[in-house]
Amino acid sequence: MRTVYPVGTTIYKPERCYNGYTILWRGRRVKLIDMNGRTVHEWEADVEKMREGISRARLLENGNVLVARGDMMSEDGGIQEYNWDNSLAWEYLPEGRIPHRELLGPHHDVFRKPNGNTLVICREAVPEEYMKEVRDPRFRNITLYGDAILEVAPSREVVWDWHGYGHLDLNHYRIVASPDWRAGPYNNTACDWMHVNTVQALPENRWHDAGDERFRPGNVMISPRCLDTVYIIDRETKEVIWSYSGDYRGGLSGQHEPHMIEKGLPGEGNILIFDNGASPWKDLAHAGRSYVLEVNPVTKEIVWKYENGEQFHATFTSSAQRLPNGNTLICESAGRRIFEVTRSALGLHARRIEETVWEYVEGTSRAYRYPYDYCPQTRALGKPREVSVTPPKDMRVPPD
Repeated sequence: MRTVYPVGTTIYKPERCYNGYTILWRGRRVKLIDMNGRTVHEWEADVEKMREGISRARLLENGNVLVARGDMMSEDGGIQEYNWDNSLAWEYLPEGRIPHRELLGPHHDVFRKPNGNTLVICREAVPEEYMKEVRDPRFRNITLYGDAILEVAPSREVVWDWHGYGHLDLNHYRIVASPDWRAGPYNNTACDWMHVNTVQALPENRWHDAGDERFRPGNVMISPRCLDTVYIIDRETKEVIWSYSGDYRGGLSGQHEPHMIEKGLPGEGNILIFDNGASPWKDLAHAGRSYVLEVNPVTKEIVWKYENGEQFHATFTSSAQRLPNGNTLICESAGRRIFEVTRSALGLHARRIEETVWEYVEGTSRAYRYPYDYCPQTRALGKPREVSVTPPKDMRVPPD
């Protein structure tokens, strides 16, 4: 729930923020805004290449923007990379398939690895021989869809692939997370079993430095929303070597955006998760409430969390990002807002939001903050004028 009613930047305390540019998107357009909400650059995806809207956009260190297009059961999704001048630099479209495997177009997320390869999520039907393992009679006469993770080289060659049906329990699912499992795009004939919405190659981290091979850089973290679980896959063996379902308020519920915090950032090595609270089936206290959880992956203890009761809830998409000054940038998609909170304001046992230092209201599914000098193009823009924004008291939502 946003704090004030106007759109644009509604709260801004420059001295308390990690100031930079924020990327957000809607439909086919991606834009970069400054802290006062002014658009400093914009891209528009090629509608002739792919009809689907953008589901993820990431600014690269060379100034290009990498986007994923496609969602749910799309056959027309794909990955595109645009130069700063909006010309197409690279793409991976559905025709780049693994031989002899039926894959639907990429969807939800895309991740560029340090070696230049790209991690892609593709939907795929569970093969008939694996369907014999399914016990639920509701799934016997329909197509069960899972996900594959592909690593694609710049040449568009698939150099690594992983398929959920070969490594996860086909009888572990939660229909409540996908209420349209026999409607809409499924046409009464299919079910979305995994619904992976996030993929990350693990960065360098202190756990691996200490000898824990589960967290070897390059191992792959995924988030199947319908399984209420985050997994880490060993890239060499392709086996699942770590999982987290949580226990706070009944555990994860339709989570998004799990990622390991990179070295040099406060909380480095911990895993940050946006726990949506998609349904009340586990714990009524989770219904209508979302949480941002920072988890120590070794002990699985929550070391920090953000919550604000029913004032903070997004049943779908959304994201959280740890910033270099220790603040956390949160995108609450259902509330149409992005906001930055101080870490000191919200300890593990905090009950209320004490300080929101930046807020921007406009619809987007996720958002990320980048420093002013992140790439040559943003460096050339120079530091923008930073003007504090304080909303009138009579426009604030009353305290709960």
